[in-house]
Amino acid sequence: MLLVLWLAVNWTYHAFNKPTEVLFPLDNALDKSPAKTWQEYGSLFREHSTAVITPELLAALAQSEGAGNPVARTYWRWRASWNPLEWYQPASSAVGMYQLTDGTFQLAKRYCIHDHEVVEDGPWKNLQSCWFNSLYSRVLPSHAIEMTAALLDRNVATAMGHRRTAPATLQKKQDLAAIIHLCGAGAGQDYARRGFRLLPHQRCGDHDVNTYLTRINGLKQQFAHLAAGSRAIRQDR
Repeated sequence: MLLVLWLAVNWTYHAFNKPTEVLFPLDNALDKSPAKTWQEYGSLFREHSTAVITPELLAALAQSEGAGNPVARTYWRWRASWNPLEWYQPASSAVGMYQLTDGTFQLAKRYCIHDHEVVEDGPWKNLQSCWFNSLYSRVLPSHAIEMTAALLDRNVATAMGHRRTAPATLQKKQDLAAIIHLCGAGAGQDYARRGFRLLPHQRCGDHDVNTYLTRINGLKQQFAHLAAGSRAIRQDR
């Protein structure tokens, strides 16, 4: 009886602090194959892409992070603590197909994409700034895709600004974007300063970074084929 009571109180507490946990019945039901992810969100990937953060990269990150599931959650884990409410809890605050944490979400809400260019939030009377960013949500695909594209594009530009050598290729910039998404802006800047070289056996959290990049690049190729097929279908109509 005490165990059932603790489980109920514990889940209620964490659902209050992370409301998207109430969507747990949809946890795996909305997972998608790469083909389905592109079919459903391809137009949004194209709409919110930039010169560096291409539709294929956005799709690859969404597939790798959340299987194209707009309400994807993190797993729960046990940990030792004097506080019973910390014994079993979500592994992080990450939510949605891009697994944006609370901190990343607050940063990303400052930006939007207009005509494939990053724009920063500004006064309401400035028609060239972002609109209604305070209403953005990580579980709405359009919002999640736009915020991710904008923040990654801005962070890649910042990291590239710290280099004094020749310009990087698009592939290197996209690897940099993937590392920033996985490890954070600071790790991305270090990667750029090292000439786009990973540290031996470099890890971020539970992930081996080299394995993560290999997966992202493989998915990019897969989505490039899907995009080419979509273009051919549109041209035949």
